[in-house]
Amino acid sequence: MLKMVMKERVLMRWFFILFWVGVIFIFTCTSSFNGLIESGLIQFHWDNKPLFSELLSPFPGNLSMNLLLQKSGHFFVFFILAALLQTRLRSKLFILTLSVSYAVLTEILQLYFTRDGRLFDIGFDIAGVLFALAIGSLFTVRKTATAKASPRGEAR
Repeated sequence: MLKMVMKERVLMRWFFILFWVGVIFIFTCTSSFNGLIESGLIQFHWDNKPLFSELLSPFPGNLSMNLLLQKSGHFFVFFILAALLQTRLRSKLFILTLSVSYAVLTEILQLYFTRDGRLFDIGFDIAGVLFALAIGSLFTVRKTATAKASPRGEAR
């Protein structure tokens, strides 16, 4: 019975991770992010000849509230992804590699879905991943210290 409950928990955590990966894909590849937010409309338009030079476009000089919200969104969604991955994977390096790979993939895919993929957006994604890994490391260090301080070596 206990094994069945543990197996269900493992499957649910993987389900949440895959669900979140899907959410990131929809947010990054839908034709109009603003249309998605304002009306809930999810549309995909395929461009079979994207301009890869758009990846190298510089960071916009005008800092609007919309731009800051979008960059915060990059940070937040990849923070959540890394936090979810930490519930199933132990290797911080593997989580970092997996998350950064997905960040690069989504930026490239945006070009195919008539969106603006930018290399600097990957920086915001990586910042979110690193922050989640840092927080996860703090909890791991605290849990390890508590376990070592316990008289029987058990976590409290």
